[in-house]
Amino acid sequence: MPCSTCRRLVFGVLCAAALPLTAAERYFGEPVRLQGRAIYFTSWKYVRQGAFAWRIQVDPNGSETERQAGAWLKGDGTRPAVFETTDMPHGIRLVAQPAEKAPLKDGQIAAQVFDEGKYKGWYAMDPCSDPEPFSSKDKILPGHNGHVAYAESADGLNWVRPNLGLYEYAGSRSNNVVWRGDLEGSPRGFHSGSVFVDPSSTDERYKIVYLGLITDDEWAAFEKKYPGEADTMARRPDVGGFRCVFGFFGAVSPDGLHWKALPEPLMIQHADTQNTCYYDVDRRLYVAYVRAWQVNERIAEGQAADSTSWISVGRRSIGRAVSKDFRHFSPPEIVVSTGADMPPSHLFYTNGKTTLPGAPDNHVMFPWVWELESDGGAVWLWSSADGWTWSRVPGGPVVSPGQWGGPDGAFVVCTGNLLEYPGNKWGMGYSGNPIPHKYPGRDLAQRKGLFPGVAGVSGLATWPKGRLVALQADGEGEFATVFVVPPGDRLRVNADVAPSGYLNVGIRVWGERDELSGRTLAESDRVIGNALGARVSWRGEEAIGHKGRPISLRVSLRQARLFGFEFD
Repeated sequence: MPCSTCRRLVFGVLCAAALPLTAAERYFGEPVRLQGRAIYFTSWKYVRQGAFAWRIQVDPNGSETERQAGAWLKGDGTRPAVFETTDMPHGIRLVAQPAEKAPLKDGQIAAQVFDEGKYKGWYAMDPCSDPEPFSSKDKILPGHNGHVAYAESADGLNWVRPNLGLYEYAGSRSNNVVWRGDLEGSPRGFHSGSVFVDPSSTDERYKIVYLGLITDDEWAAFEKKYPGEADTMARRPDVGGFRCVFGFFGAVSPDGLHWKALPEPLMIQHADTQNTCYYDVDRRLYVAYVRAWQVNERIAEGQAADSTSWISVGRRSIGRAVSKDFRHFSPPEIVVSTGADMPPSHLFYTNGKTTLPGAPDNHVMFPWVWELESDGGAVWLWSSADGWTWSRVPGGPVVSPGQWGGPDGAFVVCTGNLLEYPGNKWGMGYSGNPIPHKYPGRDLAQRKGLFPGVAGVSGLATWPKGRLVALQADGEGEFATVFVVPPGDRLRVNADVAPSGYLNVGIRVWGERDELSGRTLAESDRVIGNALGARVSWRGEEAIGHKGRPISLRVSLRQARLFGFEFD
């Protein structure tokens, strides 16, 4: 029962009647309101940690107060105590599930967002090979002088490239180009961008972050406005006669087609990779995950300011930067890097930050871990309960290279967002390469060394809907969820249960210690088999019967892989 006279924890919720909260304060604990209709187990976010108590052994003829005394508060150490647990999870573990790779066919691309009832994708195009008097493309570092084109699809498989007529390309406006960073003499260019939908804005509903080249004047203006924030590693020596000084830029659009470049860099950072960004509705912040470097500070003497001596010892890592207005981001702090449990030669090349389809409160990353000893590597899965603190999900890589000599035999990289596709599939774009990352032979037409004529591949890494991570019980297991506000009165379970196993669900209502009558574990109908949405029932009855009250699911399982629950 809630406490009305003191500030203390009751059922894990802070009772604060004695200290009123202001409107600016946030509440923590439970019940939790889901941001979707499902509970997925990519982390321990929804699994109760369990509780315990030491019960003092007292005279059975003693008073009720004496019999119920808690050892921690009342114990004097002179009487024995018994250890008791409540909702203590046991026999379960999280296991990342490997994807199936489905190469895209000609004309297909990997979508970046699903919005307004359709899949939408933005992809880079090489500049036109013909001279163009209005373009500065020939003065921009190759690979950084691309353009952005747009396509859309009703099913994620069959794509339409609308004739938008927005930009001239190869002497014609009959194309689907929506962005060019090489116009009017601009040396900024465009490299490795990603688009996201901003739920907090209408006029700037679509936003893109990308890497561009920054001028000395822009660098000086940034340093004057934000002293000490520029990343000195962003100032690289020229490469092949081309300027190689990086800035992190943004552009905004009301519809994803008509883009306006923001004039100032969002930050100056050597973020030469596939960076991502999203709007965090809880923190009301724009959060960017970018390339960062785990590297020691060196002495200043004897080396030029733009020296690249850090490249051979700096470990590529994942950094996080935040912004209130999408006009200026904080300097990134490293949040994921080579850990003590990893080989020292393994680095984080990309981040692949996204959320689960229909569950924006479930945060995951798909970073490509670059293995220097082979110049290749695979994609692993990291998860976070809040989008802030990250850990690697056990189970091995989720997207792995294929056989040597094949289109993806050397390494694979995931990009874009994890989206739901027809046929009860979740998918995310991937690209594979037949040759190691730094092997001299990226130009397929000229490659005469390793695997000549073998092109790379683009595709979708797919999982059955909801089956990114399994909460697995090899033997007997049990746990309880945190209390949630159920967005429905019926429950489906996504699980794979052996015939010799079982999965049972009991319901406990907020404020009650015992399970709901008629909805207990003992009355639960056993779930077995492999189904994406098996109905949960109790002696044949499917209604939860919570009457609008928050509930906790008590789960008992054996020889089972549980992926999630969905309310309907």
